Amino acid sequence: MVKLSIMALVAVSFGALIFWQNSTFTYSDFKDYCSTLLAISGMVFTIMGIWIAFVYPNAITRLQDPNKIKIADFTATMQDTRRLESIVGSIMESGSVAICITAIYLLKLLISGMPIYLEYREAIKAIGAGIVIFLTLVQCSAVVSVIYANYLFIDDLHTRREAHERDADA
Repeated sequence: MVKLSIMALVAVSFGALIFWQNSTFTYSDFKDYCSTLLAISGMVFTIMGIWIAFVYPNAITRLQDPNKIKIADFTATMQDTRRLESIVGSIMESGSVAICITAIYLLKLLISGMPIYLEYREAIKAIGAGIVIFLTLVQCSAVVSVIYANYLFIDDLHTRREAHERDADA
């Protein structure tokens, strides 16, 4: 929650700065950036969903079998729990970014011809820029979660390899 509050504070600050500086960016620039952000969101969302399906097949199997619904137990190793939290967190963040960008596009479509939009265009642009800055920070957090999950995976592989070598030498 603290992380989101800091991100929101940074976004509001930049949005206010953009408004007061009368920044002149076009909707085309804004749209291109949002498309890139949406593509990154979709990439993270898809890749991490596949990761869960491959790395945690027991959890998926338990969830798919209607006769044996059990809670997946990841308490055996905190490493697995932290990795799964990173993966699921990145999926949730990326999904939220995708939903928000879709809502921004819809809102632009609906209000662009309205008198209130024409009258307050600069303020709406600054608010939109602030929201996109916030979404960028959230998406960066998701990408960092992906990197962290992969780091934990590699670390776990090395730990298991070293344990296997010790067992083989004994």
